[in-house]
Amino acid sequence: MHNRPSRSVLACLLLAGFVLTACSGGTATSEVRGALTAIGSPIQSDPIGAWSNAWRKNNNATSLNYSPDGAVVGLDALSSGEAYFAALDAPLTPEQQARTTASCGPDGAFSVPVSITPIGVAFNMPSLRGLRLSRDVLAGIFSGEISRWDAEPIAVLNPDATLPDAEIIPVLPTEPSAQVKAATTYLSKSGAWSAGISNTWNKTDTSKSVKKNREIADEVDQTAGSIAFMDLGYIGSRFDTALLDFGSGFVRLSKDSVAAAVQEGETRVSETGVEYTLPETSEHGYSLGVVSYQAYCSTYKNAQLASLVRSWGNFVVSPDGQVATTFFASVASPSETALKESRRRIETIKESK
Repeated sequence: MHNRPSRSVLACLLLAGFVLTACSGGTATSEVRGALTAIGSPIQSDPIGAWSNAWRKNNNATSLNYSPDGAVVGLDALSSGEAYFAALDAPLTPEQQARTTASCGPDGAFSVPVSITPIGVAFNMPSLRGLRLSRDVLAGIFSGEISRWDAEPIAVLNPDATLPDAEIIPVLPTEPSAQVKAATTYLSKSGAWSAGISNTWNKTDTSKSVKKNREIADEVDQTAGSIAFMDLGYIGSRFDTALLDFGSGFVRLSKDSVAAAVQEGETRVSETGVEYTLPETSEHGYSLGVVSYQAYCSTYKNAQLASLVRSWGNFVVSPDGQVATTFFASVASPSETALKESRRRIETIKESK
């Protein structure tokens, strides 16, 4: 309607560009060689897979082994020298940075934002489309106070909908995760939510449990009347999602609405690295998601390793790297300001003398 190529076409063109031009993030391909070991958050498994596939096309003397054992384990491994970078769910704190000085030199490690995983509220109720759910209503659903799809608080928000007389079944993972923390942070802005912010759900009489986040989609698909907070990558075209309110009316989850929220976010640069924060309120955007980070050493033990990590980090926050994960891993990019500051910080990685 605007005579512009679609995002998917642009992504394909850009992907072709970085394969053909051998853009490796500023380090000559002939200089980049070696094996990277990384440990960290499960939420970065798919993005790291996409980055690795694209990065290694231009650096065929490299390899990467990633273990999604958790952000805490990743930071411990970076601090002990068992990993060359860590995938985190939050930016490094000064205290965490201080723990890394033995393995990362006197300046310790630093972290940069690398991706945003949008989180939607997916449901299995085929008769409903364009469903609006406020924070207060979601707080009632996920605390067990609202247990029917035709409950009055839902009806008030959706006066034109024919709401079914059916049970609402929240599907909750038992494993702790950054996704649950993002969801409970969103719910905590409602006075109807008393459980606070946590990386684990409180089970209710109306809920159904699964062990891991990756099991949520199948459970929702198999359970009529179910509802869950879910990563955009798992939602895909499989589920409809509720329109949520971020302060200026109800917004549908989409790549465009997430991008609109990203532009309203805040970037901060400090001694511990670069921090990017999604806005709490947004006029046009959808701002529920997890901002993921990678932590690198300021100093590595030799020039080859420093070059290897610098090449990886530069590719991850480059336009080509961000296209790769947007296209193949269903994540969004931090703001251009955040990515620019991240590239600047990554370029300071050096080898010990």
